[in-house]
Amino acid sequence: MFSNLYAGVIIISYFTYETVVTYPHVGPDGRLSHAGLLSVLQEAAALASHERGFSFKTIERTGVCWVLMGWKLEITVHPEWNTPITIHTWPRSVDGFMSERDFEIFSEGQVIARATSRWFLLSAATKRITRVTDSVRSAYDIDERRLFDEDIPSNGTPNPNAKTTYTHTVSRMDIDTYNHVNNLRYMDFALEALPDELYAAPPATVEIVYRKQILPGTEIRCLYSVTGDGRHQIEVQSGEDNNIVHHAYIWFY
Repeated sequence: MFSNLYAGVIIISYFTYETVVTYPHVGPDGRLSHAGLLSVLQEAAALASHERGFSFKTIERTGVCWVLMGWKLEITVHPEWNTPITIHTWPRSVDGFMSERDFEIFSEGQVIARATSRWFLLSAATKRITRVTDSVRSAYDIDERRLFDEDIPSNGTPNPNAKTTYTHTVSRMDIDTYNHVNNLRYMDFALEALPDELYAAPPATVEIVYRKQILPGTEIRCLYSVTGDGRHQIEVQSGEDNNIVHHAYIWFY
């Protein structure tokens, strides 16, 4: 357990979530998949923030909620089904309009993955991003320990040579408690858009940038391309011509 020692008092600086690799978390090879791990991390983040008084169940009282804007995930070991895993998560920053939350994932005594995430604070009344107040900031114990040298990108660049490799009409099964497409479904869309060989064995690192929410009934398309630095890029779009909406970018590398 990571901790800090001040004047002989141990201060735990992260939230611990323990679970096992469940059947929905595994890929075709029977091992923990990127999508499965993101599901576990989303739960860990939700529980950690709920413990501090901020979650979708506290919106009526607090008037705010955290909205996910990006992920960066690197998985080096893929445990099998029913293997115990432990997640340590902590907010690296809570300031301005956003928070950064990091994760270390352990299994059988070793680190198997690491991740970071970016969240914006949203006003329930205005549905707009709002500034972090002292009361929100003081609810969290900040640990500035970084797991990655580079931050999550803030945006992506459309590739004019990208090809549409997957289309989907958003239905009720895609929608979460905020009445838009849940962030985990973007990973599902991206995996469907990958070539078969990459779907079977995705690269270790995944980055996701969410740009615009997707509402029920939206017809989306996923465009696949390879960037100049060799990353496999998926762009999630909707609309046509001058009304194209860029919903998200996902990179595998």
